Amino acid sequence: MPIFQVKRFQGRLFFRAVASGLGVGFMPVAPGTFGSLLALPLWFWGGGTGLVHYCALAGVLLLSVPSARVEMRETGRRDPPSVVIDEVAGMLLAATGIPWGWKPVLLLFLLFRFFDIVKFGPAAWADAREGAMYVVADDLAAGVYANLAYRGIAWLTG
Repeated sequence: MPIFQVKRFQGRLFFRAVASGLGVGFMPVAPGTFGSLLALPLWFWGGGTGLVHYCALAGVLLLSVPSARVEMRETGRRDPPSVVIDEVAGMLLAATGIPWGWKPVLLLFLLFRFFDIVKFGPAAWADAREGAMYVVADDLAAGVYANLAYRGIAWLTG
């Protein structure tokens, strides 16, 4: 018997916790909406611009596909509602370059939820595909749509 024994990393539980937003994805009603709300503290903390925001976005993006893959395998579903890390990633991407403030938060949140639900163009294409990468990709597309729509509205309203 070895003197030192290294415990194996329990990645399955870690990735399931990440995928579900620490359990938010198991909410009985609107887990995607609550998952989108999880991005708001990260946006507030990072301010929408600067190194902290980009590091938070990078971290979420790096964890999103592997954690979605584990949750898909565990549930046996193509796009389980318990996976909300994709909403966190999409909402953080939507907030990129937009400074934190209550008006931007409300408008961007509503825009992101709209585009996440409606799914057209590249978001619809990704949603029709199978695999963890596509589960995340459709929300990233919704984040891009929301960011551009927000910028258009801000430009029009001066």
